[in-house]
Amino acid sequence: MTQQINTPHGGGPAAYPPPPPAGFGGPPAGFGGPPAGFGGPPPFGAPPAGWGQPPAAPKKKRTGAIVGGIVSALVAIGGLVVGAIFLFGATTIDTAEAERQIAALTEDRVGLAASDVTCPEDVEARAGNTFTCTATLDGQETSFTVEQTDDEGNVEFTSDHSYTLVADVEGFLADEIGAQAGVEAVATCEADGRTVLVGATQAPLDCTVTNATDATDSVDVAAEVDETGTVSYEVL
Repeated sequence: MTQQINTPHGGGPAAYPPPPPAGFGGPPAGFGGPPAGFGGPPPFGAPPAGWGQPPAAPKKKRTGAIVGGIVSALVAIGGLVVGAIFLFGATTIDTAEAERQIAALTEDRVGLAASDVTCPEDVEARAGNTFTCTATLDGQETSFTVEQTDDEGNVEFTSDHSYTLVADVEGFLADEIGAQAGVEAVATCEADGRTVLVGATQAPLDCTVTNATDATDSVDVAAEVDETGTVSYEVL
C-alpha cells in the first residue's frame, strides 16, 4: 500500500511506503547482546557502574566482619575452662594431658586437630600461674596461654591467635558480591591448600567469584583477613 502526500511544487502526489510497525523486522530488545544480570549490562540504558565495568573512580577496599549472622568465620578459642584434674603427682601439672586437650579443642572448634603440641614440663600447680604451649595448625604456628584457676590442676586455655575458616571467607565473598550484582554467586579462594587461617593473612588471598548460573561470568577478587576476623576485599 502507499501513502499520499502533497508535494510543494505541484507535480502531483508522491508515493512513500509507510514506516514499519515498531519492532517489525528488527531483533527483539536485548537480542544478541549480553544478558542482564551478573557482570553484564541490561538491555536498555547505560550499564551499571562498577560490576563488570571499568571503575570510574579509584578502587576502594570493602570490609565486612565475619562474625555471627549469615557467616561465622572467626573462631576464637579461648575462655574454655577444663574441669579435669591435670596434676602429675601432687605438685606439678600433667602437661601431656594439657597437650591432648589442646589438640581436641582445635578439632572441636575448627574441625582440625593441632599437631606438634608442646607444653613445658615440671610446671608447679599454683592458682594464677600461667604457661604457654605451642602447636602447629594446618601448617601454621600457633600458641595457647594456659592459666591455672586453682591449685588442683584446673586450667583455662586461651588461644593467642584467631582462626578463620577459608570456606567462610568464600561464603562471605559470594554473599557480599553476589548481592551487589543481584545474582546467586559462588566463590573459591587459593589458600595454599589450607582450610584454616591462623591470625591475619600474610598476603591477599586470590579469590574468584562466579555467577552460579553462568560459569563464564566471574570476577577476580583479592581478599585479606585481619586478626579480628574482618575481611577486606577488592574486585580486580
